Amino acid sequence: MPIYSSQSLLDPRSKYVFQRYNDDASRSGYVHRRDTLLPDNENGWNDMPPTGIKHKPLSDALQKIEETLAAKRKGTGRQVQMSLDPSDDVSADAVRRDVEQVLNIIQLPLWENQVRGLPNPLARSALFSVARQNEPRQHLKERPITSVKGVEIFYTGEELRQDDEDVFLNLVHLARSQPLGHEVSFTAYSMLKSMGWPTSSPSYERLRLCILRLTANAVEIRFDAGSGKRGYGGTLVQEFTFKDETDRQWKVRLNPKLITLFGADAYTQLDWRQRLKLRSPLAKWLHGFYFTHREPFGYKVETLKGLCGSSAQQLYHFRNGLKKALDLLVEQGFLKSWKIDPMTDVVTVVRATRAQQVAQLTA
Repeated sequence: MPIYSSQSLLDPRSKYVFQRYNDDASRSGYVHRRDTLLPDNENGWNDMPPTGIKHKPLSDALQKIEETLAAKRKGTGRQVQMSLDPSDDVSADAVRRDVEQVLNIIQLPLWENQVRGLPNPLARSALFSVARQNEPRQHLKERPITSVKGVEIFYTGEELRQDDEDVFLNLVHLARSQPLGHEVSFTAYSMLKSMGWPTSSPSYERLRLCILRLTANAVEIRFDAGSGKRGYGGTLVQEFTFKDETDRQWKVRLNPKLITLFGADAYTQLDWRQRLKLRSPLAKWLHGFYFTHREPFGYKVETLKGLCGSSAQQLYHFRNGLKKALDLLVEQGFLKSWKIDPMTDVVTVVRATRAQQVAQLTA
């Protein structure tokens, strides 16, 4: 399998990195991205080569492209003229097309391998509920989803749960290394391993159904952000193809407009290692919910029950499960402490510092 080297250009408008891969790169164990070395075989993803738009080598023209981009940033309003030396191996038109393509690239932020990008509106709602895997799933039509103030979600499709969120987080994680909307390739085996699922036939079928649910839905999301009101309408996964053979190769495409959910003030970088250690759906939901709060507010037990989409019939049943889930988060080092006020039934938690969490993960 060829390993591609890359050179990066910074899109001055979106501030996302465009990866440029060259076929004639030397073979190594790393993919080079903006002076950062990322092992291409980390976390079981070594069977998925970097994907992106392949170009003819443009090493001799990169400096001229960057100068063009710098001139565009000045906003002079006049057409920028580019001149190439006779020795250049590409034409001025080809370079100009490359510049235009770079300016139109939409790409997710390049977070680290040990985290996953989670949009705050999804984490602060019951879109991915905590119902258990063996419970029948509801089929919803334009159903308002319980969420915190400032977030409105309407959903049509089969009910989504925490296993669907695991798959969605991983698909977004893979998509971050290339322009959003391009196909993301992976094997079912590598996806299962990355989520800590067994590599058995039921797990392969579970993965297929998760991707199908993420595709066969319509979701409308409106939320307040630091820069004003934003919204997204569409599916969570745009389309997919797969080969049901020994390698079980999948190709998935996400909607480029999902970028709306990943503004600097609209998403959270979730610690994936902590989430992998949580088997309780409620503990997973609480982990994502409180991760979006640097200093978590107090919420009543009844409020949390609605926000996580619990199907518990009695509040005291949910309260008992909530206490166990909070204990798990303390055990994993994410929370330092928690308490439920016996008078008001308000849950307050104290998050562990980042240093305490790292110490727990490396212990």
